[in-house]
Amino acid sequence: MITVGETLISQYANSPVICRLIRRFDDCIDPRTDKQRFYDTVWNVSTAQGFGLDIWGVIVGIEREVMISAQDEYIGFAQGFTPFDNGVWSTGEGLERRYRLDDDAYRRVIMLKAMSNIIYATAPHINRLLREMFGKRGRAYFVKNGTMAARYVFEFYLLPVERSIIRQSDLLPRPSGVLLDFYEPETDKTFGYIEANLAPFGEGAFFMGV
Repeated sequence: MITVGETLISQYANSPVICRLIRRFDDCIDPRTDKQRFYDTVWNVSTAQGFGLDIWGVIVGIEREVMISAQDEYIGFAQGFTPFDNGVWSTGEGLERRYRLDDDAYRRVIMLKAMSNIIYATAPHINRLLREMFGKRGRAYFVKNGTMAARYVFEFYLLPVERSIIRQSDLLPRPSGVLLDFYEPETDKTFGYIEANLAPFGEGAFFMGV
């Protein structure tokens, strides 16, 4: 309290011991001391950290931890596994592992989920959300591909954590009654740069779109 002295009744107002005890107690519980810190670490989603972001995650409905499939990390021959020179041999452990998003990544996911929660789920609005999410990565868009059916198309290779978040949560809007699927280039059959895990000359075809 700013004027704690005004709250004392008159018979105790001149007692130095009581006044000192009350002022020390006031110093301990005065909310002004931690008000800015609470605002920065919890209330303001742009600066929130740790448990503050965990609270925001509960509010918008998105978890910090996701399960990542091991096929994105290990060498394999089936579709979806990493090719030679880009992965390691599996040790035989479980095919999935739990991944915890750091604060910066989780904050971005929270902001996108908040936008997804209130978006009008039509193609123009969903495509705007996709531009916010992947504008610097490449083309990503939402298209109708049948009666009451639609597709999310990614013309680039999603990172394992991105793929897990998209598939395991409702981060991307799902129009009511519409069947959704997801499409990515088949990396072992599409020509491109090795940094993007695409096939080299003589082993892949040009990507022709959907």
